[in-house]
Amino acid sequence: MFDLIGELKYRAPALQTDRKAQVRQPLPQTINGRFRAFLFSLGISLLCGFVGGGIIWSAFDEAGFEAAFMIFFGLWPLLISGLFLYLSFYFTWRLTLLPDRIVICFPFHKQEIWVEELASLSMHTITSNRSPEPTKVLVLTLANGRSRRITQQEMPVPIPQLLEMMVYHYRLPLRYEREAAKIHHTQFGAGSRRPFTHYLNGESQVKVQSLDDICHWLQQCEYVGDRELFGQGDVWQHPSEFESRRQGDCEDHALWAWRKLKELNIPAEFVVGRTAFGENGNEGRLISHAWISYQENGRTYIMETTHKKQLIYPLEAVQTRYHPWVSVNQQLQTFRYAPTATQNGRVMPTEN
Repeated sequence: MFDLIGELKYRAPALQTDRKAQVRQPLPQTINGRFRAFLFSLGISLLCGFVGGGIIWSAFDEAGFEAAFMIFFGLWPLLISGLFLYLSFYFTWRLTLLPDRIVICFPFHKQEIWVEELASLSMHTITSNRSPEPTKVLVLTLANGRSRRITQQEMPVPIPQLLEMMVYHYRLPLRYEREAAKIHHTQFGAGSRRPFTHYLNGESQVKVQSLDDICHWLQQCEYVGDRELFGQGDVWQHPSEFESRRQGDCEDHALWAWRKLKELNIPAEFVVGRTAFGENGNEGRLISHAWISYQENGRTYIMETTHKKQLIYPLEAVQTRYHPWVSVNQQLQTFRYAPTATQNGRVMPTEN
């Protein structure tokens, strides 16, 4: 099982406990910008300044065209030095969470965002051609439509953790906005080594005619972790393998149900994220998890495929316990979920 914000299955409980303790520390809390990035930018600035200054200093020993030529080329390292000096100040900043406001301090100015002026918090994942890795961005939107963006490159703590801190301390209701995105199957977890077409192909020996048949068959299966079953950290079984073993973890249960719902022509998505539901159906701390979201009669339901007493819940009854990150539907279209916290139900447009 895999947590999309970097927690491995068999270390998740301990790491989750540590993060939860950090999130719930009393205010004020202060987070400094990336100090190593500041030192790197400052070091490059000093090096380029030294080189450019040396070239220009040597130009005074020359005359005419040679002197002008050396001064011209000496200016370029100085310009680069100025750029990296600016970047070093860019990384020298401090974010402080106070009970009534958020304070962002820069070397030459300070910005205060009062909690009552904060309309929403939202986390987005941005991809670009310049970087193979997606970048997480936290957007603080004010009631007047202005916004402040904080990127992961600026923060020494994960952006999802910072969002959790603000949501917890400022009592903001959290929801998730679903958006279509091209997500490679390997981003769904360490055990996702094959495209999702693999799980929809092949023979299935179990015939189902209704949702009740799916739930009844899953109730006869046993939840067994991959470490115990395969001696490996994360393995996703093909539905036919799961049918023969009748043993597996949450991904195995959910992938089988996802395929069977497709056979019944019921729109469903295989979802990976975190949940406060434990594998046995009890509510607990947030853990990595996979489940099914499906629609029937215009209503959305959660299918907890590893539960043995009750498998189906209306989304509105349990949505506060679920934190989805990515999903795939039966047409193999993938989606990313952006956590968004709004104050007083307001969602203001983000200023570009």
